[in-house]
Amino acid sequence: MTVSPTRDRELTYPPPYPDGWYRIAASEEIRPGDVRHVQCLGEQIALFRSKTDGRIGAVDAFCPHQGTNLAYGEVKGDRLQCPFHGWQLDADGRARSHPDAEDQPLVHRCWEAIDYYGMIMMYRSSGRVAEAPYRLPCQPNIDSRQLVYRGQYDAGEVDMHIIEFAENSVDFQHFSNIHRVMRIPWTGIKLPWIRIRHRPSWSLDDELGHVSYFGDEATLEIGGRVYERTRSRALITFLGPGSIVRFKFQIPRIGEIIMFQSHTPVEPLKQRVSFRWFAARRVPRILVSYVIGNWISQWRRDAAIWKSKIYRPCPPGTEEADPRRKMHQWYRQFYPDGPVANLSVSNDGG
Repeated sequence: MTVSPTRDRELTYPPPYPDGWYRIAASEEIRPGDVRHVQCLGEQIALFRSKTDGRIGAVDAFCPHQGTNLAYGEVKGDRLQCPFHGWQLDADGRARSHPDAEDQPLVHRCWEAIDYYGMIMMYRSSGRVAEAPYRLPCQPNIDSRQLVYRGQYDAGEVDMHIIEFAENSVDFQHFSNIHRVMRIPWTGIKLPWIRIRHRPSWSLDDELGHVSYFGDEATLEIGGRVYERTRSRALITFLGPGSIVRFKFQIPRIGEIIMFQSHTPVEPLKQRVSFRWFAARRVPRILVSYVIGNWISQWRRDAAIWKSKIYRPCPPGTEEADPRRKMHQWYRQFYPDGPVANLSVSNDGG
């Protein structure tokens, strides 16, 4: 019996669905009274929004009564009604056999889901947790309207494992090889005579265990001359295992841009990737498009490599010098059910 190339690749990676918050829809796609079927993270989900208070419900798509797909049902008030026998479930998974019945002893499987700056985020856990162990942070500059919504981009499905994005943040060497060439934003077209000098860094949050930071200071080199006035800084915050990542681009003397990049596994080696961004009112739209488009054109360079590579742990004898070691130690928390062999950094590679 032969194993498919995709399966061969999958076997080299850690498990495909680490615990964390995942984007499963755009907020605008689920209006009060709407329900839809979502397949991701190894789950079948009926996603709905209450008519009464707008709360999001994410429950196992198949009714606990006789297995009917609840996504074909109807929202009644704050509950989702099964189209077969009329059983109703609320966002906490409590089942009722009819609208006026008391809550049944049976509690259907459900997940915590919230609206987060235009995205519906669901906390996926390998176990049965009552609620997420950490919250996604508020963004005061967006809440106060200092930064306003400027756009979004759906990159579709990308053949990669979710850990690749975290691996990328500590792979400092690849910046000079892959990202030194300047490209026309939103394209792969090279710009002659222009190079980018990168100064990357990676660190952990001192208080929040689920948070890590990747920083990059970039300066343009034109015709061999470095122009210090072009220096810009980006701070990328991992709010968990790379499922939702926040970018802060600081443009000197102009203002700030915040972008969210999300990765949602639809299969073990396939991520649905999306981008959503906000900017200070004074930042010209063309400059916002330039900054976001430049990042996406560089990200595509990585994605082209991720789609065909396998996963390797730190090579034997290099663990202490390899910054991935510290990242791997941090990343293991998102697999709380036990150790993950692929993330080990022992000298035997196991």
